[in-house]
Amino acid sequence: MILNPIKNLSKLAMSVVCSFGIAGLFTPSEARAASLITNVTPSGGLAEPGRYDVFLDPGDPLPITVQVTVPKTPKKLDLFLLQDLSGSFGDDISTVQGLVPSFASSVKSIVPDTLFGVGSFVDKPINPFGSSGDYVYKTELALSSSEAALQKTIDRLTSKSGNDGPESQLEALLQTALRASSEVGFRNDAFKVVVLSTDAEFHQAGNFDSQPANNGDAVLDGSPEGTGEDYPKILQVKDALQAANIIPIFAVTSDAKSFYEDLVSDFGFGSVVNLSSDSSNLVNAITAGLSEAFRDITLTAVSDDYGYVQSIVPPSFTDVPQGNSRIFTVNLLADGVGDANDTLGLVAAGFDDTKVNLTIGKSVPEPSAILALLVFSSFGATSVLKRKQQQKATAKT
Repeated sequence: MILNPIKNLSKLAMSVVCSFGIAGLFTPSEARAASLITNVTPSGGLAEPGRYDVFLDPGDPLPITVQVTVPKTPKKLDLFLLQDLSGSFGDDISTVQGLVPSFASSVKSIVPDTLFGVGSFVDKPINPFGSSGDYVYKTELALSSSEAALQKTIDRLTSKSGNDGPESQLEALLQTALRASSEVGFRNDAFKVVVLSTDAEFHQAGNFDSQPANNGDAVLDGSPEGTGEDYPKILQVKDALQAANIIPIFAVTSDAKSFYEDLVSDFGFGSVVNLSSDSSNLVNAITAGLSEAFRDITLTAVSDDYGYVQSIVPPSFTDVPQGNSRIFTVNLLADGVGDANDTLGLVAAGFDDTKVNLTIGKSVPEPSAILALLVFSSFGATSVLKRKQQQKATAKT
């Protein structure tokens, strides 16, 4: 009879379940692989360890820690000067041009491996914000080790209009951050700083609300460029700077200082330094701002192609004394969808980094789930066949 093999299957399933344990149907099996650290390699540097080798079982999270020590100065510095070229700041340009040699040598005496770049801004080239020939942002010099290129770039800067009081500082910051790794050329492993020099307040979202909201991309909408969208929100600029791991230093004159102190408070990072009315103290202002910025540590994931880094807690530490260390917890997880072995970096910009080599396990059903399905199927098949046998017996009578 057909029923006997099914009965035997049911008995077999039940015997397996009993040997496995009924609880295995309802709780995870201990037989399943677990995520774990398979090897740790010290670095002897500022970020410890230098490398993790880990195995990730899909669905099983794994926390790892990275300890970063703050040195006197970072190993690498990328310094981008973002210069106000509106009419009110025009008399400062000649002063800045004469300060380039002392500025470059002062910064390189602190961090020898420093790249310099230059950007500029005025305002939207439309009344009442600006005039024809103005612009919201321009990359004048991508980051470079050449002091001659820096001097040449600063020398060719000329003042524009700007028309009204506030300028396009926020939009220029946003564009710098959005173009950080491409057009501007920030290095992944460098401490990234933008020094924005200005004597004016900034325009922000709502100041040009006759146009659509700023969409936060690297395209300056409209013709002329920038006239087809509003100014960005402060939160948009904050998010873009954080995503690019850029620290802003605002070198501003005394009458504009309060605006930028409020902005730094809104950002939650960055610093404000006082700039004299003719920018003659630019070198001292920037070095003071750098000293403050170097006490902050931010850890970010680089080349995380599959999104294995779920979170970094906390994402940053501020005001860390020189020689002190702080510990980050990095939570890793493979979701089992399209996963593959990978290597990613955990970068404390300007300080050091930790490599993570990941081996990903196969995503398979829990043994308990397989057994549950087997038992359910065998019981279901037995029940169906019993009903058919009863129907046949009834038909004969």
